[in-house]
Amino acid sequence: MICMVAMAQPLRIVIAGGFTKHGVVISMSDEEQPLPTGYQLSALDPTYRETPWVPLDRLRAADPVHHDQQLGRYFLTRGREVSELIKNRDLNADPRKANEGSFSKTLYGANSKELSILMLDDPEHKRQRTLVLKAFNKRSVDALLPRIEEIAKGLADDIDAAEGEFDFVQLFGSPLPTTVMAELLGINPADRKDFRRWSLGCMQALNPFRTPEQTALYEESTTVLADYLAREVDIRRSKPSDDLITRLAQAEEEGDSLTTQDIVLLIRLLLIAGNSTTTDMLGAGVVQLLKHPDQLAKFRSRPDLHDNAMDEILRVEPPVSQVLRSAHEDMQVADKAIKKGDTIHMSLFGVHFDPEMNPDPQTFDIERKNVQHFAFGGGAHYCLGAGLGKAQAKIALPMLFNRFPDLAFAPGREVKHKVAPAFNGYGEIWLVK
Repeated sequence: MICMVAMAQPLRIVIAGGFTKHGVVISMSDEEQPLPTGYQLSALDPTYRETPWVPLDRLRAADPVHHDQQLGRYFLTRGREVSELIKNRDLNADPRKANEGSFSKTLYGANSKELSILMLDDPEHKRQRTLVLKAFNKRSVDALLPRIEEIAKGLADDIDAAEGEFDFVQLFGSPLPTTVMAELLGINPADRKDFRRWSLGCMQALNPFRTPEQTALYEESTTVLADYLAREVDIRRSKPSDDLITRLAQAEEEGDSLTTQDIVLLIRLLLIAGNSTTTDMLGAGVVQLLKHPDQLAKFRSRPDLHDNAMDEILRVEPPVSQVLRSAHEDMQVADKAIKKGDTIHMSLFGVHFDPEMNPDPQTFDIERKNVQHFAFGGGAHYCLGAGLGKAQAKIALPMLFNRFPDLAFAPGREVKHKVAPAFNGYGEIWLVK
């Protein structure tokens, strides 16, 4: 809270926790201030958005399983609870099973007619995941690696051709995953310009401040893309190709297969959540390495650190900031009695910066031993696209920093996180080469 105090001197602004008594400003210590709750624990709050460990460290120390009554959730920030719960296959991902007024129900319950695999519970979740893994697995990602490298080199050429400062997100971070996804799906090259436009339109789903024009773009893109993908699935059923749509259409387990609607929803999830999180992972890597020149020097000179560096980037800047579940039964978590159907909000920032999980958590160290993070979730819902996202980053980041040794932040340009609740990333990253 900001309170303005007018006295004999000019107007002054007192930040967070000051109050007046007989005209004198009394400042409250951290211990005396109310604990952060509600929207203070979201990307809508500027302090949380840029330095989430500030409120989360306080909350973890005082109330690690916090009952957030403003938003209807239990907000967890400590590793010991989350490490266990994130792997608990009994907890519900389906928002339809959450209590009325709970965070999960409020956030996602209205869209329950078209739930993606991300929000399904067993047995339907297991059915779809088993079939998807027959089509979308390490083998299919490995086969795409040479093409990912070609696409990344082409985008690096675009950076080379740029004069003056350029926005990394627009020129490289966003086009790479959308182009790779189009390649993986087998989208006709003649359709790829439209495919990218529809994909970007669908990503307005992540924009909480959509204008009427952006909402119209989102609705149109979602409808047109769904129709296009459904036609492509039908074509692949009769004329198979070597691509992910064909493999999804042909996936079968004990006589069971994915419906056209299943496949369309899955691809839309890959486009909206998968492309966005890969863009954010690439951006986070660039920002963190440029902010820490000593770590960048190690990254450039020691390829053996690249895998560990990616885990450290994901720890410090997880593209997804939360995992939501609802209790499948009445349960005790630390000192809180959680009722069946209540939302359990696992804060990945809270856990990643827990010193019990990662000692000295605010230090960015690509040589950190045993990096602990849940950037790809855990348990039954471990991210299907984790391998593809990391593959793109492991190819792109070393290429960029080796090809452009003088890469730096553009002078006078602030690097700020975008406002995207549940997600974490940068809307723009202006650089010079």
